[in-house]
Amino acid sequence: MLNAMAVSGNHPALLALMEEGFAQGVFPGGVLQVNVGGQCRHQSAHGFCSSQPPGPAVTLATIYDLASLTKILATTSMLLCLVQEGKLALSDPVAEFIPEFSADLRSQVQIHHLLAHSSGLPDWRPYYQELMAGGGRKLSRPQGRDAIRAWVAAEPLLAKPGTRACYSDLGFVLLDWLVERQSGLPADQLFEQVLAEPLGLRDLFFIDLKDPGRASAARAGHCFAATELCPWRERVLCAEVHDDNTFAMGGVSGQAGLFGSAEACSRLAQVWLEALRGQGNFFDPVLAQGFCQRSDLAGSTRALGFDTPSPGSSSAGRHFGRRAIGHTGFTGTSLWLDPDRQLSVCLLTNRVHPSRNHNAIGSFRPRLHDLVMEVFAS
Repeated sequence: MLNAMAVSGNHPALLALMEEGFAQGVFPGGVLQVNVGGQCRHQSAHGFCSSQPPGPAVTLATIYDLASLTKILATTSMLLCLVQEGKLALSDPVAEFIPEFSADLRSQVQIHHLLAHSSGLPDWRPYYQELMAGGGRKLSRPQGRDAIRAWVAAEPLLAKPGTRACYSDLGFVLLDWLVERQSGLPADQLFEQVLAEPLGLRDLFFIDLKDPGRASAARAGHCFAATELCPWRERVLCAEVHDDNTFAMGGVSGQAGLFGSAEACSRLAQVWLEALRGQGNFFDPVLAQGFCQRSDLAGSTRALGFDTPSPGSSSAGRHFGRRAIGHTGFTGTSLWLDPDRQLSVCLLTNRVHPSRNHNAIGSFRPRLHDLVMEVFAS
């Protein structure tokens, strides 16, 4: 269902493909925004916020659970700010800030290893299940966050730091903790202070489930897309983080927990694009370019925080440039940037609603990105 309020000035082929995605059940609802040269060239909303029963129609202002886009939009962006302020260096040992993470090879892990997913940490662990087994009393409370951080700090490394690429949520749990230790502020509050408020990103925020008052204030005035009918929380999730471990930590972590609109995500993407072009005055251009340089580690497609297109199998499709950066989110979100064309594509969907077993987004994303490039960059 195309929501007519979002049609004016948009490209008919992109509208048709998004409508196809909705009609074929790739997602119950979604928003697509394409910016070129700092200008919005396409912005459309499709479908519904929920499907059981049909909820309100998606609008351009609908807020989505951004899942792992948190890694680039919040965690990586905050770390760039801290580096350019001279408050830390990418070569600093993580143990300097988190002494709990210092046994054996862990003492050799530096901040850039966590960002580049080359620390040697495993990809994921179901820590939330450990908390549930204890009666669930620590879920979404500070004790849950502290327990999961302690478990991550105790994880044995699977490889020597800097020798193997392995996408790891656990590394970004540590980065959230590191940011908090360095700044003295929880990451969600630091995000507000150094990014959301200065850039006017009202529609990009965390929902801190540990603090009901802050959670209520964050939700006020927004309409959210629902995510999964969670089997262990026994409810359809809406305006609470989908990621299981992040929920157990209280809704905020370095790996997930950020919510936002396509417009807000695109505005922060534009700040990155301006820095990569050597313009703007928010991110230091030299530092931003360093963050976005693809790793030379064998088998890695990662930059610092960001992913880069991998030949033949990228969600970015076939046509993004050699300096392109981006990321996907498990809930059905993605953000890809092409600095050479000054182009960004933000796709927000809730493909996990009502079940994460809907996997057609994997083939839909590259089709969409190929079409965007054919329309705007040919």
